[in-house]
Amino acid sequence: MMFQAVKLLYFSIILNVVCGRYATSTTDAEPHQQTFRITPNDIEAVQGDEVVLRCEIEHLAGRVQWTKDGFALGFGNEIVGYPRFSLNQNHSDGVYNLRITNTSYDDAALYQCQVGPAKHNHPIRAQAKLTVVATPKDFHGKYGRT
Repeated sequence: MMFQAVKLLYFSIILNVVCGRYATSTTDAEPHQQTFRITPNDIEAVQGDEVVLRCEIEHLAGRVQWTKDGFALGFGNEIVGYPRFSLNQNHSDGVYNLRITNTSYDDAALYQCQVGPAKHNHPIRAQAKLTVVATPKDFHGKYGRT
């Protein structure tokens, strides 16, 4: 009697697996959450330098934008009102780096890479501080001996 019960249970498991009841697939699995692969780092730049604030996302689902001191810079490669700023993006690789050429004191700020919410994904954000310092020439010209 015990042998028949085990045999019946074994047959039931095989039948369910073949019919797909216990089979799992990637479509049934919980989707991956978007996360940062690379977050921006604080940078100290000399006035006139070019800087790149890096932001790379794994399992990207939402839209990506940068902010400067809380002001949204937009979603496009060109950033209106900021001609020295550009977004170097490659959506398929999850790369959204903010490039600033010829840095000036006005660029010193807290920048944030923001990834918006999407189905099954929460919004995420990472920030970095950009500090811009005087060039040695500017410093010596202003504070040098006469």
